[in-house]
Amino acid sequence: MLAAAMESSSVELLPEEKHVRLGENALVASLTFVFFWATFGLAWVVSKKYVKEFAAFPAPQKADWCSRVNSTIHAVAVVIGVAVALSSITWDSEFAPTSSIRSASFIFSVAIGYFMCDLMIIIIWPVPMQYVFITHHIVAVVPYFINNFISCCAASQYGLLLYLLVELATLPLNARGFMESVGREDTKNHTRSIYVTYWVWAVTRTALPIYLLYVVWKYAYPSDRNHDVCLYTNIVGAHVISLFCVGVFLFVHTPEILALRKARAKAREDALQGGGNSEDEDGAAVDPPKSCVNSLTISLSRRNKETMVDDSYDDVELGVLPRSARAS
Repeated sequence: MLAAAMESSSVELLPEEKHVRLGENALVASLTFVFFWATFGLAWVVSKKYVKEFAAFPAPQKADWCSRVNSTIHAVAVVIGVAVALSSITWDSEFAPTSSIRSASFIFSVAIGYFMCDLMIIIIWPVPMQYVFITHHIVAVVPYFINNFISCCAASQYGLLLYLLVELATLPLNARGFMESVGREDTKNHTRSIYVTYWVWAVTRTALPIYLLYVVWKYAYPSDRNHDVCLYTNIVGAHVISLFCVGVFLFVHTPEILALRKARAKAREDALQGGGNSEDEDGAAVDPPKSCVNSLTISLSRRNKETMVDDSYDDVELGVLPRSARAS
């Protein structure tokens, strides 16, 4: 119906607007799923051999560790893919594509394959609040699935591509998560990862989603190059994602940064009063504050052998939450 309406207008249809590349998109998504499943297994084997702490992890934490490897690879791949797609597609003044969007469809299929693989990992190795994260993965993948397999929203390609850039924040989050899993919370690099995460999140998961909400209402809606099936799904998803990301920035990361700065200031003050050298002044890390992130639970990766839950971060695309947020 959309194609027929546009054919009667002066707008020239793109190939993807006439029919989705169903077979090609399905093949790319399937191969990506297989790739990440194989990478997950390989990470398990390699970590068991070369990471001494890995053997002591319970199975869910091993799965979390290996899924973090997957999410790191996925983050790098999609960020590069988005850059290639944005530069290879010709855009008009309203951010609608005027050339083939095949490159965008390709990277969307990669994201679909990854999301489905990680969804399977969550199902097989259950975590607290499992159904919340299952719902998250479904919400994250549905707009891309509809775009690639049901009906293409040409006027939404720009927004769909840029929303994948939230994956940049996964990199410092995973660095922090790896360090916490092996008990390195008291290192300078761990402290640095907290600050890097904060500023990367501020740009890619706070400023960017707010900007993209403007783009959605300014350019994508209303548009005769969007089918209702994908348009309204995109609008709902954009608002949910943006609200979540901004909320985590304001109520999780910002309080943690403030608590960390307060702890560092107190360490310097105590050192001056005691007449000694503070580790902070010498460049070493101070003890991480008991922020709203850390207070959610105690990490599986602590040095004792008690059964605990890993509070390191997971690769949640709506905005990475600590796995400890998955409290039952």
